[in-house]
Amino acid sequence: MTQYSLQMYTLREFMKTPEALDRTLSRVAEMGYENVQITPPAFTTAAELAKLLKTKGLKADSAICTVYKIPENIEQISRDAEALETCVLRTDSINKEDRRTVDGYRSFAKHLNNCGKMLRAKGFDFMYHFHAFEFIDFGGTRGIDILLNETDPEYVMFQPDVFWLTAAGTEPSRSLEMFRGRARYIHCKDYVITASQDPTLEKITHASAPVGTGNLHWNEIFKTAKSMGIENFVVEDDMGVLDPFESASISLPNLRTFDK
Repeated sequence: MTQYSLQMYTLREFMKTPEALDRTLSRVAEMGYENVQITPPAFTTAAELAKLLKTKGLKADSAICTVYKIPENIEQISRDAEALETCVLRTDSINKEDRRTVDGYRSFAKHLNNCGKMLRAKGFDFMYHFHAFEFIDFGGTRGIDILLNETDPEYVMFQPDVFWLTAAGTEPSRSLEMFRGRARYIHCKDYVITASQDPTLEKITHASAPVGTGNLHWNEIFKTAKSMGIENFVVEDDMGVLDPFESASISLPNLRTFDK
């Protein structure tokens, strides 16, 4: 059964106090979301957040772990994931230093493998969320290729983002195929071109937008994603121009329309 989630980073400006978080989660549930992808704010713990989510009828689809601190924090990561009642862990990005060279990507791939093995031993699935910068080309080999080819599918999954696949210069309905057998979740936000601030030169600027309101080919994206066994379509609009609540409310019914 298809699952829809909301990446709560979309609403990050409305989660800065306990009261604001409570109100925001209520509004998310009222939109019809049942699942969220959320990082516990600094003022709360994973266990406290889990209790709050339950009162709203929401469930965390995953837990977060800081990629370079996984080995030293493995026990706390496990406790947090168990509190949120999820076996899926997602992580943050490769650092700026490692992005610059082939050796940096290879070192990071080795680190991802080691972390994936540690987390699997604890009973967790581990996925890496990439952006566009992993598509840098080192003379015929891209960073994303290194991460895919030098990590073990048994231990390292990926969370593709159709916006960043587009920003990287690919057609997401086709480039998603790179992750066949390596992905269960994808991030869904549309891609729009915004007006240039310089009338003398063409400077293309982009922004995220609600699903179905931009330039992406959602019917084809869904066709590919479903054939790959993607089970969780996660709405995100982290760089958009609309009110984020409005954006999140537009995306959910649109996703259901494309899910045929």
